[in-house]
Amino acid sequence: MKNKMATQEQLPEIVLFGASLVEWSFFEHTRGFGWVLQEKYKGKAEILNEGSYTSTMLMPNFREIVERATRPYAAPTLLITIMVGGNDAVLMPYGEYVPLKEFEENIREWVETVLTEDNMPDTKIVLITPPPINCSDPPKSQGVETGKVTLEKANRPWKQGRGYKTYLSKKRYAEKVIDIAKSYEETGRVIGLNLWRALVDAGLADQGRLGDEDAYDEEKLPGCGLLGAKQFKDGYFTDGLHLDGLGYDVFSKGLLELVLSTWPELAPERIE
Repeated sequence: MKNKMATQEQLPEIVLFGASLVEWSFFEHTRGFGWVLQEKYKGKAEILNEGSYTSTMLMPNFREIVERATRPYAAPTLLITIMVGGNDAVLMPYGEYVPLKEFEENIREWVETVLTEDNMPDTKIVLITPPPINCSDPPKSQGVETGKVTLEKANRPWKQGRGYKTYLSKKRYAEKVIDIAKSYEETGRVIGLNLWRALVDAGLADQGRLGDEDAYDEEKLPGCGLLGAKQFKDGYFTDGLHLDGLGYDVFSKGLLELVLSTWPELAPERIE
């Protein structure tokens, strides 16, 4: 096996693959999950930044990663995290929209490539959902406040806007990622991290609404941009799309807890 031929000086690798949320995750000032993993696995594993853009644009990049990982004398690849959808789910004409079916096909091709690669028999995979976006709160409606206009009616124009439609699109792509991960559960090598849900739960907790009967009402979710909902508090997002410190804190905590509870052998202290 090629892993057995790796030189003693080489550290095993953990590959972080995906869109700009991965690419920008190695900054200390935002406490990005790439930076957190570098600190946690210092001297134990090499953390590789393979972030870029949409799933379709990333196809050649993934082939290069696998080719590099399977060369003679290459270090073993312990784990690959795959995080796409942040750009794929943006609706045309505002971005490089990748249809949901194509998005799913791209992810499944990556997973199948690793699972069937003879020289990567022990590599684990984490599929990570895109996070929600954080739309600004709309101006207050005097009509709603005075009871002259129902909340439903006041929200109609906002529900037709770019922000809310993109918010729901991100939710749909996140659900697809989890469905894909579940379909590979029996392999014992693939798991899904629902970052979308983890961040929504954090936002609901901040607003004192986690556990409410209507907490997951699509018109009241944190950051959805409708009247009656509230945006995430400062510190979660830098620009409505990319994560800031609080957002990456939720990300890193969820990822490490999931990985180490599923595959304890990937704990830094157990890597030799």
